Amino acid sequence: MKRLKLPRTLANALLADLQSGIGEGLIGAAADVPISVYPCPPANFAAVLAVIRSRGETPFARYAHAATPSADSVPTHTPYQILLAADIKGVIILRAFIGAGDGASWQELDVELDHD
Repeated sequence: MKRLKLPRTLANALLADLQSGIGEGLIGAAADVPISVYPCPPANFAAVLAVIRSRGETPFARYAHAATPSADSVPTHTPYQILLAADIKGVIILRAFIGAGDGASWQELDVELDHD
């Protein structure tokens, strides 16, 4: 199985967002490394994508508190989706998916946290 490496600080930011009750948004990257979390509902994705680009970042992933990858009802043109969950002890569970070549299906990836 292919692997997606995420900085530990990014995983912590995703957990904080999940615990805040939002648990959905976009992730920006620099040089293909995810660096920023932008919590927002899908209705605000277009505006947030503009902010990501204005900061010299590229859209990296859509994330959500969900059980399965979302069909892009709101196009984000991100290569990845990250699904979030937290167990009863507050430990984050991350699942990552990469879009398949057909644009309609998603392939699950192993997630590795990097010590940044």
